Parts: sequence; C-alpha cells; structure tokens
Amino acid sequence: MKRPAISFCLCFSVCVSVSVSILGWAGVGEAKSKSKEAPPVAAPGDSNAAPADSNAAPDSNAAPADPNAAPADAPPAPGDETVTPEGGEVPLPVEAEKAKPPTTLSWQDIVVVPRKAFLKTNRFEFSPLAGVSVNDNLIRHYGFGGAINFFLSDVFSVGLEGQYYVKALTATEENVGLQYNRIPTLNRYKYSGALMFGYAPVYGKFALFNSQIMHWEIFANAGAGVIATEIIPRDPGLSSFSNNRIMVPVGIGSRFFLFNWLTVNFMLRDYIFTDVFEPVGREMNPALRDPAAAKAAGDTSLVNNVMVYAGIGLYLPTKFSYKTPR
Repeated sequence: MKRPAISFCLCFSVCVSVSVSILGWAGVGEAKSKSKEAPPVAAPGDSNAAPADSNAAPDSNAAPADPNAAPADAPPAPGDETVTPEGGEVPLPVEAEKAKPPTTLSWQDIVVVPRKAFLKTNRFEFSPLAGVSVNDNLIRHYGFGGAINFFLSDVFSVGLEGQYYVKALTATEENVGLQYNRIPTLNRYKYSGALMFGYAPVYGKFALFNSQIMHWEIFANAGAGVIATEIIPRDPGLSSFSNNRIMVPVGIGSRFFLFNWLTVNFMLRDYIFTDVFEPVGREMNPALRDPAAAKAAGDTSLVNNVMVYAGIGLYLPTKFSYKTPR
C-alpha cells in the first residue's frame, strides 16, 4: 500500500508543475503580443520617437481641423511675443513687460540687522557731571567735576575723572547732638581724581512716546585714584588735619544718545577707601591737641562713599562714519 501511495503523490506533483509552467508561458506570450500591437507614445520634443503611421485610418472622434488656424511652424504674429523668464515667472507679453514701472530695489536694500545709531570708536568724550552722596544720613556731599574718556573701541574706554566736594550737615546730625548730647565723628571730602576704565556690554533702544526711537547703553567702570579728606573737629577750638587716601571707584551707568555728538549720562558709583578719623577723647587729652599727634593716633576705618551722578557727554569729532559694508 505504501508504494502505490508514493507513486500517486509523485504523479500529482509533476502534473501541478507542468500546469503552472504552461500558464506562465501563456501569460508572457500574451504580454509580448500586446506590446507589439501598441506603438510607443512619443514624448514632446523627443527626436527619437517613431513617425506616425501614414496608412492608419483617421480617428472619427477627432475634432475637425480649423481652416483659419496658422501652421504649427509659422512665426508668431506681431504683439504675441513672450518674454522667457529666468526666475520661473509667468510669461508676459512685450507690451505688458514694457509697461511695468522701473524699480531701483535690490537685495542690498534689505538689512536684517540695522546698524548702531551711534559710534564711539576713536572719539573723545568730555563729560561734565554733578552728584550727591546717598549712604550717609549725618553728612551729605555734593560733587561737581567732569571726566575725559577716549574710546579704544565702541565698548572699551579709558579716561581721567576729577571732582570737588561741598559738604552739608543734615538735620539728623543736629538732632543727635541735641537728643543724645553726643557729637558725631565726621570727615568731609575735599577733592578726588582717578584713572577710569569703562566697558559697555549692553546696547538697546526703545520708543519714546510712540513717536521717536531712543538709543541707549549700559556701561560699567572701575579704576584707581586718590581722595583728599579732612576731619571735622568735635571741639571747634581744635585744629583739623587732612588725609590723602588711595581709593578704588567702581560703578555702573547708562547713556542716552540724543545726537551724533551729545548724550545724557546717569551713574551710580561707590568710592572705596580707608579714612583716618579724629581719635576719641582728644578734647580731654592735651597731647592730642597737635594735629600731627592726633592724626598718628587717629582711628582708621573702611569707607564706602556712594554717589549718584547726572551729566552730559560731548563727543569729538562730532561726526562718525561706518568703515564696514552693510
């Protein structure tokens, strides 16, 4: 029984294989016959396309030819010329192209990042200023002076500053003497001078009353200099003495640009130095009545003289020019 079953399976497999092969050959032959019957369609402008069959029967569904139509190879009539665009624009007649208004616009007129409205490189700034101290409630100092700065670049500057101080005792100082029967120990500032270095890291603009653009910048400066101070004796009959102390000024400020040669400046500055004050008990000690002896025995303390300033900046040369392309 096994042998007839095996024989039957082999015969069935052979029959199925032959049938599949016959069907495949038939499909390939039919595809080849169809490709021979249908002529290839020539693409427009293909010089290798086969010519049309002159013996083919006319198409009954085709539209009749227009007897008034011009031949395909005839030149265009006057006024029908078209302009070949370069950027993919829609072709326009010659008359429409000539009627377009001339333009002077170019890519150079499109500025992505506008230039700064004010340049300071290689220019001098003459800045008169006035200020007042804000961190001492017993004595107030008014400072009057100026600064000369030279800008190495648009953000870096080096300059000299000098000012003269005028003291004014406050009402708090008088009340301390009346209420507590004590006289405060105070020094007044006389004048100061310093070498300053500046850096302007921030530049911006804003709309003023929605009608004008105001340009401004924030700058910081620091340096080193000398300040002269003088004690205010608690006993008016005693002589005073003066001090010349090294100071370190540091501050921050802002400039508002009005014209090509004028700015308005505001500054907050701290003058840091150590000062010598009148020794305690000098009124009762005859040995300290001499100013030199009193200065040698004086008390030294760190001082922060915080000043607020306002001023203007006058720039020379008064004009500037850009040396780089837009």
